[in-house]
Amino acid sequence: MRISATARRDAAGDLEGYLFVLTDMTAEREAARLKDEFTGLISHELRTPLSSILGYLELIADDEENPLSAEQMGYLATVERNAQRLLRLVGDLLFTAQVEAGKFSLDRRPVDLRQIVTSTGESLRPTAAAAGVTLSVFLPDGEIPVDGDPVRLGQACDNLVSNAVKFTKPGGRVAISAGIDDSGDEPVARLSVSDTGVGIPVEEMENLFSRFFRASTATANAVPGVGLGLTITKAIATAHGGTIRVASTPGEGTTFSLALPLRSDAQDRRRLATAS
Repeated sequence: MRISATARRDAAGDLEGYLFVLTDMTAEREAARLKDEFTGLISHELRTPLSSILGYLELIADDEENPLSAEQMGYLATVERNAQRLLRLVGDLLFTAQVEAGKFSLDRRPVDLRQIVTSTGESLRPTAAAAGVTLSVFLPDGEIPVDGDPVRLGQACDNLVSNAVKFTKPGGRVAISAGIDDSGDEPVARLSVSDTGVGIPVEEMENLFSRFFRASTATANAVPGVGLGLTITKAIATAHGGTIRVASTPGEGTTFSLALPLRSDAQDRRRLATAS
Protein backbone atom coordinates (compact mmCIF):
# COMPACT_ATOMS: atom_id res chain seq x y z
CA MET A 1 0.00 0.00 0.00
CA ARG A 2 1.11 3.54 -0.68
CA ILE A 3 0.03 6.03 1.98
CA SER A 4 -0.23 9.78 1.59
CA ALA A 5 -1.29 12.19 4.34
CA THR A 6 -2.56 15.76 3.98
CA ALA A 7 -3.23 18.17 6.83
CA ARG A 8 -6.75 19.67 6.98
CA ARG A 9 -7.11 23.19 8.39
CA ASP A 10 -10.08 25.40 9.09
CA ALA A 11 -10.63 28.93 7.80
CA ALA A 12 -8.45 30.33 10.59
CA GLY A 13 -5.60 28.03 9.65
CA ASP A 14 -5.93 25.82 12.75
CA LEU A 15 -5.28 22.11 12.31
CA GLU A 16 -8.49 20.05 12.22
CA GLY A 17 -6.97 16.70 11.37
CA TYR A 18 -5.42 14.71 8.57
CA LEU A 19 -6.71 13.12 5.41
CA PHE A 20 -5.11 9.73 4.73
CA VAL A 21 -5.31 8.11 1.29
CA LEU A 22 -4.22 4.49 0.82
CA THR A 23 -3.56 3.19 -2.69
CA ASP A 24 -3.27 -0.51 -3.48
CA MET A 25 0.07 -0.91 -5.30
CA THR A 26 -0.07 -4.70 -5.68
CA ALA A 27 -0.82 -4.75 -9.40
CA GLU A 28 1.75 -2.05 -10.14
CA ARG A 29 4.48 -3.86 -8.20
CA GLU A 30 3.64 -7.15 -9.92
CA ALA A 31 3.82 -5.48 -13.33
CA ALA A 32 7.21 -4.02 -12.43
CA ARG A 33 8.45 -7.45 -11.28
CA LEU A 34 7.32 -9.11 -14.51
CA LYS A 35 8.96 -6.35 -16.54
CA ASP A 36 12.26 -6.88 -14.72
CA GLU A 37 12.06 -10.65 -15.26
CA PHE A 38 11.32 -10.13 -18.94
CA THR A 39 14.25 -7.71 -19.27
CA GLY A 40 16.62 -10.16 -17.64
CA LEU A 41 15.39 -13.11 -19.73
CA ILE A 42 15.60 -11.26 -23.04
CA SER A 43 19.04 -9.93 -22.18
CA HIS A 44 20.38 -13.42 -21.46
CA GLU A 45 18.83 -14.77 -24.65
CA LEU A 46 20.39 -12.00 -26.74
CA ARG A 47 23.89 -12.21 -25.28
CA THR A 48 24.60 -15.76 -26.52
CA PRO A 49 23.85 -15.19 -30.22
CA LEU A 50 25.62 -11.82 -30.17
CA SER A 51 28.76 -13.41 -28.75
CA SER A 52 28.58 -16.03 -31.50
CA ILE A 53 28.17 -13.36 -34.18
CA LEU A 54 31.20 -11.44 -32.92
CA GLY A 55 33.26 -14.63 -32.73
CA TYR A 56 32.55 -15.63 -36.32
CA LEU A 57 33.18 -12.06 -37.50
CA GLU A 58 36.65 -12.26 -35.97
CA LEU A 59 37.31 -15.62 -37.64
CA ILE A 60 36.30 -14.27 -41.05
CA ALA A 61 38.36 -11.10 -40.67
CA ASP A 62 41.47 -13.04 -39.55
CA ASP A 63 41.29 -15.80 -42.18
CA GLU A 64 44.65 -15.45 -43.94
CA GLU A 65 43.87 -18.23 -46.43
CA ASN A 66 40.79 -16.41 -47.71
CA PRO A 67 41.54 -12.70 -47.36
CA LEU A 68 38.73 -10.22 -47.85
CA SER A 69 38.78 -7.14 -50.02
CA ALA A 70 38.91 -3.68 -48.50
CA GLU A 71 35.23 -3.20 -49.33
CA GLN A 72 34.26 -6.46 -47.65
CA MET A 73 36.32 -5.57 -44.57
CA GLY A 74 34.41 -2.30 -44.44
CA TYR A 75 31.12 -4.19 -44.42
CA LEU A 76 32.36 -6.46 -41.63
CA ALA A 77 33.52 -3.46 -39.61
CA THR A 78 29.99 -2.02 -39.80
CA VAL A 79 28.46 -5.33 -38.70
CA GLU A 80 30.91 -5.63 -35.81
CA ARG A 81 30.34 -2.04 -34.68
CA ASN A 82 26.59 -2.55 -34.50
CA ALA A 83 26.92 -5.96 -32.84
CA GLN A 84 29.16 -4.41 -30.18
CA ARG A 85 26.59 -1.67 -29.70
CA LEU A 86 23.88 -4.28 -29.14
CA LEU A 87 26.11 -6.19 -26.75
CA ARG A 88 26.68 -3.04 -24.68
CA LEU A 89 22.91 -2.45 -24.60
CA VAL A 90 22.33 -6.03 -23.44
CA GLY A 91 24.93 -5.53 -20.72
CA ASP A 92 23.18 -2.35 -19.59
CA LEU A 93 19.81 -4.14 -19.48
CA LEU A 94 21.28 -6.98 -17.43
CA PHE A 95 22.90 -4.50 -15.06
CA THR A 96 19.65 -2.62 -14.42
CA ALA A 97 17.84 -5.93 -13.86
CA GLN A 98 20.48 -6.89 -11.27
CA VAL A 99 20.08 -3.54 -9.53
CA GLU A 100 16.29 -3.88 -9.37
CA ALA A 101 16.60 -7.45 -8.06
CA GLY A 102 19.08 -6.39 -5.37
CA LYS A 103 21.78 -8.68 -6.81
CA PHE A 104 24.24 -5.93 -7.69
CA SER A 105 27.62 -6.58 -6.05
CA LEU A 106 30.96 -4.76 -6.07
CA ASP A 107 34.53 -6.01 -6.25
CA ARG A 108 35.95 -3.46 -3.83
CA ARG A 109 39.64 -2.62 -3.64
CA PRO A 110 41.81 0.47 -3.11
CA VAL A 111 41.44 2.75 -6.14
CA ASP A 112 43.04 6.02 -7.17
CA LEU A 113 40.25 7.98 -8.84
CA ARG A 114 42.82 9.76 -11.00
CA GLN A 115 43.51 6.51 -12.85
CA ILE A 116 39.80 6.05 -13.60
CA VAL A 117 39.52 9.58 -15.01
CA THR A 118 42.74 9.27 -17.01
CA SER A 119 41.60 6.02 -18.60
CA THR A 120 38.22 7.49 -19.53
CA GLY A 121 39.85 10.55 -21.05
CA GLU A 122 42.22 8.44 -23.16
CA SER A 123 39.50 6.08 -24.41
CA LEU A 124 36.92 8.78 -25.26
CA ARG A 125 39.22 11.48 -26.64
CA PRO A 126 39.07 9.98 -30.20
CA THR A 127 35.25 9.91 -30.00
CA ALA A 128 35.18 13.54 -28.87
CA ALA A 129 37.61 14.56 -31.63
CA ALA A 130 35.47 12.82 -34.26
CA ALA A 131 32.46 14.80 -32.97
CA GLY A 132 34.39 18.08 -33.11
CA VAL A 133 34.35 18.41 -29.31
CA THR A 134 37.36 19.40 -27.19
CA LEU A 135 37.86 17.03 -24.25
CA SER A 136 40.01 18.27 -21.33
CA VAL A 137 41.09 16.49 -18.14
CA PHE A 138 42.04 18.30 -14.92
CA LEU A 139 43.59 16.29 -12.08
CA PRO A 140 45.56 17.11 -8.92
CA ASP A 141 49.10 15.88 -8.35
CA GLY A 142 48.20 13.83 -5.29
CA GLU A 143 46.26 10.57 -5.05
CA ILE A 144 42.45 10.58 -4.80
CA PRO A 145 41.99 7.42 -2.69
CA VAL A 146 38.64 5.64 -2.67
CA ASP A 147 37.52 2.12 -1.82
CA GLY A 148 35.56 0.81 -4.79
CA ASP A 149 35.11 -1.38 -7.82
CA PRO A 150 37.41 0.02 -10.54
CA VAL A 151 35.37 -1.55 -13.35
CA ARG A 152 32.08 -0.08 -12.14
CA LEU A 153 33.62 3.30 -11.35
CA GLY A 154 35.13 3.35 -14.83
CA GLN A 155 31.71 2.53 -16.25
CA ALA A 156 30.13 5.42 -14.36
CA CYS A 157 32.82 7.85 -15.53
CA ASP A 158 32.54 6.59 -19.13
CA ASN A 159 28.76 7.05 -19.05
CA LEU A 160 28.99 10.66 -17.87
CA VAL A 161 31.68 11.64 -20.36
CA SER A 162 30.15 9.86 -23.35
CA ASN A 163 26.80 11.53 -22.56
CA ALA A 164 28.51 14.92 -22.36
CA VAL A 165 30.17 14.39 -25.74
CA LYS A 166 26.91 13.23 -27.35
CA PHE A 167 25.00 16.26 -26.08
CA THR A 168 27.65 18.79 -27.11
CA LYS A 169 27.61 20.24 -30.60
CA PRO A 170 30.76 20.54 -32.75
CA GLY A 171 33.02 23.29 -31.47
CA GLY A 172 31.90 22.73 -27.88
CA ARG A 173 33.89 21.61 -24.86
CA VAL A 174 33.75 18.81 -22.30
CA ALA A 175 35.85 18.93 -19.12
CA ILE A 176 36.54 16.12 -16.64
CA SER A 177 37.92 17.04 -13.25
CA ALA A 178 38.50 15.17 -9.99
CA GLY A 179 39.85 15.99 -6.57
CA ILE A 180 39.22 15.93 -2.83
CA ASP A 181 36.39 18.21 -1.70
CA ASP A 182 36.71 19.50 1.90
CA SER A 183 33.72 21.86 1.77
CA GLY A 184 31.32 19.53 3.62
CA ASP A 185 31.26 17.89 7.04
CA GLU A 186 33.41 15.04 5.71
CA PRO A 187 35.95 15.22 2.87
CA VAL A 188 34.88 13.33 -0.25
CA ALA A 189 36.37 12.40 -3.58
CA ARG A 190 34.54 14.40 -6.23
CA LEU A 191 34.38 13.68 -9.95
CA SER A 192 32.80 16.34 -12.17
CA VAL A 193 31.95 16.28 -15.87
CA SER A 194 30.94 19.59 -17.48
CA ASP A 195 29.89 20.33 -21.03
CA THR A 196 28.73 23.25 -23.16
CA GLY A 197 25.94 21.18 -24.66
CA VAL A 198 22.21 21.54 -25.17
CA GLY A 199 21.33 21.32 -21.46
CA ILE A 200 18.33 19.82 -19.68
CA PRO A 201 15.01 21.57 -18.92
CA VAL A 202 14.42 22.16 -15.19
CA GLU A 203 11.04 20.39 -15.22
CA GLU A 204 12.68 17.17 -16.46
CA MET A 205 15.39 16.97 -13.79
CA GLU A 206 13.39 14.77 -11.39
CA ASN A 207 13.04 12.05 -14.05
CA LEU A 208 16.63 12.23 -15.27
CA PHE A 209 17.80 9.06 -13.47
CA SER A 210 14.72 6.97 -14.27
CA ARG A 211 15.11 3.95 -16.50
CA PHE A 212 14.53 4.63 -20.22
CA PHE A 213 13.86 8.32 -19.62
CA ARG A 214 15.18 10.62 -22.33
CA ALA A 215 15.17 14.40 -22.03
CA SER A 216 13.30 16.41 -24.63
CA THR A 217 16.61 17.97 -25.69
CA ALA A 218 17.87 14.47 -26.54
CA THR A 219 14.94 13.67 -28.81
CA ALA A 220 14.85 17.17 -30.33
CA ASN A 221 18.53 16.93 -31.28
CA ALA A 222 18.30 13.26 -32.37
CA VAL A 223 20.92 12.19 -29.82
CA PRO A 224 21.17 8.36 -29.86
CA GLY A 225 20.55 6.36 -26.69
CA VAL A 226 17.96 4.37 -24.75
CA GLY A 227 18.01 6.18 -21.39
CA LEU A 228 19.94 3.71 -19.22
CA GLY A 229 23.33 5.39 -18.76
CA LEU A 230 22.36 7.77 -15.96
CA THR A 231 20.29 5.10 -14.20
CA ILE A 232 23.34 2.85 -14.13
CA THR A 233 25.64 5.66 -13.03
CA LYS A 234 23.39 6.56 -10.10
CA ALA A 235 23.16 2.90 -9.07
CA ILE A 236 26.96 2.64 -9.07
CA ALA A 237 27.29 5.84 -7.03
CA THR A 238 24.71 4.66 -4.48
CA ALA A 239 26.34 1.23 -4.17
CA HIS A 240 29.62 2.97 -3.29
CA GLY A 241 27.92 5.08 -0.63
CA GLY A 242 28.14 8.13 -2.86
CA THR A 243 25.79 10.63 -4.43
CA ILE A 244 25.33 12.23 -7.83
CA ARG A 245 23.91 15.67 -8.58
CA VAL A 246 23.31 17.68 -11.70
CA ALA A 247 23.14 21.37 -12.62
CA SER A 248 22.05 22.43 -16.08
CA THR A 249 21.00 25.43 -18.12
CA PRO A 250 19.23 24.74 -21.41
CA GLY A 251 21.31 25.98 -24.31
CA GLU A 252 24.41 26.53 -22.16
CA GLY A 253 25.48 23.19 -20.75
CA THR A 254 25.34 20.63 -17.94
CA THR A 255 27.55 19.56 -15.04
CA PHE A 256 27.30 16.18 -13.33
CA SER A 257 29.07 15.79 -10.00
CA LEU A 258 29.75 12.39 -8.45
CA ALA A 259 30.81 12.34 -4.77
CA LEU A 260 32.39 9.22 -3.25
CA PRO A 261 33.60 8.54 0.30
CA LEU A 262 37.35 8.71 0.69
CA ARG A 263 39.14 5.54 1.66
CA SER A 264 39.02 5.17 5.47
CA ASP A 265 42.78 5.45 5.96
CA ALA A 266 42.84 8.64 3.89
CA GLN A 267 40.00 10.10 5.97
CA ASP A 268 41.92 9.33 9.17
CA ARG A 269 45.06 11.03 7.83
CA ARG A 270 43.12 14.14 6.85
CA ARG A 271 41.43 14.32 10.29
CA LEU A 272 44.80 14.09 12.01
CA ALA A 273 46.25 16.76 9.73
CA THR A 274 43.29 19.05 10.43
CA ALA A 275 43.49 18.47 14.19
CA SER A 276 47.19 19.27 14.28
